[in-house]
Amino acid sequence: MGCDKSDSFVICLCVGLKIRVKKVAGVAIRCIFVALLGLNQNQHRMRSFIIFLLTFSVSGICISQKAKSNTCTATLTQDPIMETVEKTHYIFTGSDTTGLNVKLTTITVLEGQKALVKKKKKDCDSPKPEDCIEEILEDFPPITMNLFTLESPDVTKEYETRKEKVKVVKKQGGVVKENVVCAKNRSSKLIKRIQAALISLGYPLTENGILDQATNLSVTDFQKSKGLAYGDLSLSTLAALGIK
Repeated sequence: MGCDKSDSFVICLCVGLKIRVKKVAGVAIRCIFVALLGLNQNQHRMRSFIIFLLTFSVSGICISQKAKSNTCTATLTQDPIMETVEKTHYIFTGSDTTGLNVKLTTITVLEGQKALVKKKKKDCDSPKPEDCIEEILEDFPPITMNLFTLESPDVTKEYETRKEKVKVVKKQGGVVKENVVCAKNRSSKLIKRIQAALISLGYPLTENGILDQATNLSVTDFQKSKGLAYGDLSLSTLAALGIK
């Protein structure tokens, strides 16, 4: 099928049909095009209508293809999502466990915490002792005890109740597919906005517009702290950072 060179508008549509489109959509447009060429001069109104319809269809497909090209996906890692619940233990306080279904249970009596501690700097030779002291944030593990517990308080009156906060899996982790920022869209301006948002949250970054190792590590840490999938720059991460 050829195009009538006397009709410049139709020639433009012919060129437009060379756009890479889905096979079904391409067949449909070509059917309209054949009908358009088959009309005679006395059917000018119908011809104009079909031209409008054809133009609208080509434009819609072009927009759809452009939107699709701006959407990229990647395989990311999702850690298990944990939640803290309160568990009740029935601590056996008696001395004779005969006939009682008791078990030895490790119970946390003091939660782990972070605290600032003062430590002496290594290889410090300053004559002033205070110059050799630095404060660092240190992790202190939880304190636990092994206690005999009862399955139920109904078997004896020799018990006391203790509540413990424990973490349980709310949602299993694994590998997920998510929409991510396409490589061609990771501009210096966008990276600077990401870095600025992370800096405001306390991450020690430089706002240089480069997706360097420090920025990648900070992004991953932020994703994990929010329960997000990590491994790439996902759109959900941008949303969590308040970047549109």
